[in-house]
Amino acid sequence: MIPFKTTEGRMVDSSTMQNVFDKIKTPHKYGVVLQFPDEMCDSPTVYRHNGKWYMSFIKIANNHAESGYDSHLAESDDLLHWRYICKTMDRNDKNEWDSRQIALYAGFIDNALHGTYALNRINGGYHYAYLGGNLNGYETDPLSIGQCKTIDPARPEAYCKLPGPRLHPGDADSRKGETLTLYKSDLFMDPALTTGHLYVNAYNAKGENHKESIYLAVSDNGEDWERYGDRAIIVDDTEDGRRAIHGDPQILKYGDLYIMLYFVLENGKTYDTFACSYDLVHWTKWEGPYLIESSEEYDAMYAHKPCLVVDNGIVYHFYCAVSRDNTRTIALAASKAL
Repeated sequence: MIPFKTTEGRMVDSSTMQNVFDKIKTPHKYGVVLQFPDEMCDSPTVYRHNGKWYMSFIKIANNHAESGYDSHLAESDDLLHWRYICKTMDRNDKNEWDSRQIALYAGFIDNALHGTYALNRINGGYHYAYLGGNLNGYETDPLSIGQCKTIDPARPEAYCKLPGPRLHPGDADSRKGETLTLYKSDLFMDPALTTGHLYVNAYNAKGENHKESIYLAVSDNGEDWERYGDRAIIVDDTEDGRRAIHGDPQILKYGDLYIMLYFVLENGKTYDTFACSYDLVHWTKWEGPYLIESSEEYDAMYAHKPCLVVDNGIVYHFYCAVSRDNTRTIALAASKAL
């Protein structure tokens, strides 16, 4: 474990927080953009590559007792209309650590708020982190973080796994709140070296109390990771402990400010919100209106798991929408009516 570089941090003032909210708010729900009749789809990661928009996402059978996650890719010319391309990573019967769950998330995307959102090539390939496990079912414990890379994101045969879990809940340096399961990773490059390292991984994880918090790991080569700090950076700070999950982080850069989008499960309700930081360790949580919450039939049960991009001055907020009958789709909200 690498100690935090800073022990005391500058918090973000309220006017800056309001300014960020005004820049990333998406009050106009466009609706469902990706749906499959016999499967649930989840966890969008949107990026640009070779002049097109792509979305890596995951699916699981509606009857998931004998199933698990596998990973897929879609493309779009306008961020509104999406065409399914292919499955990128599938489950197998080899009884390996990741044979029954493999949920990919595109990594090392240009994360400047008003940047390109291009997929960056690292060590000769384009990288994806993934949630991996060897048990059927919906996110059955334990789960670890794996990583793979490819020379062509649209060619499934080109994907190559790096050996073994890159981070495991049973690692010697696992922190108390991440000893059971590790979930979604957001791999990003940080040229400012705020942590002292070029590559950063923000991910949510849980320990024996089953509450999920957000943690950091760092790397000098983008493939071998060490945990950063002795604690989570985003946790439940309510006196009654009602927020059970803080998950699926996406970190964007806006000047010298880091913006983290994430979702919260609080008293059975989910919503997307954000926090801001100057050092990746000390975070100021937004206490105003949610970025996304349930309001429509298609997201009446859950509206959560953010992925935000900005294109031509329009903010697009993709998220996982779950209806009352447990239909799980990928939906979109925007900063203006589309």
